[in-house]
Amino acid sequence: MKVILLKDVNKTGRAGEVVNVADGYARNFLFPQGLAQQATDASLKKIEEIKAQQEKEEKTKMEKFKKEAEKINGKKITILEKAKGGKLFGSVDDKRIAEEVSKQLGVSVGSESIKTGKPIREIGEKEIEISLTDELKAKLTVEIKEN
Repeated sequence: MKVILLKDVNKTGRAGEVVNVADGYARNFLFPQGLAQQATDASLKKIEEIKAQQEKEEKTKMEKFKKEAEKINGKKITILEKAKGGKLFGSVDDKRIAEEVSKQLGVSVGSESIKTGKPIREIGEKEIEISLTDELKAKLTVEIKEN
């Protein structure tokens, strides 16, 4: 029997997939649990429409991320901090860098997308990577100056 999975089912498939399963498995497990529905012409057409809409939204989102990456890539931001002898009194972490990217470049990024490794504790320049998506990354130079 052909069914459309509504949720991910272990060893059967992922949500939105059309799979062939045994009739008893579908009637006795998948349908009562709300994990699948029978694949009819109307439901298959609806699934195709939903997939097309999701692809369109994903494409729009990727274009947005590419524009943001162009705004960030190769740019330099400056952060002023209190320091003495080249060492900061505190540190500059991912959250602070995200705030400064937003202020200085006008691009909103989350602190979880910034990959510094560990907080910056000294004056100078450091090149960091910002992950906008798994595939799309941008490089940015952060300059820490004494205030």
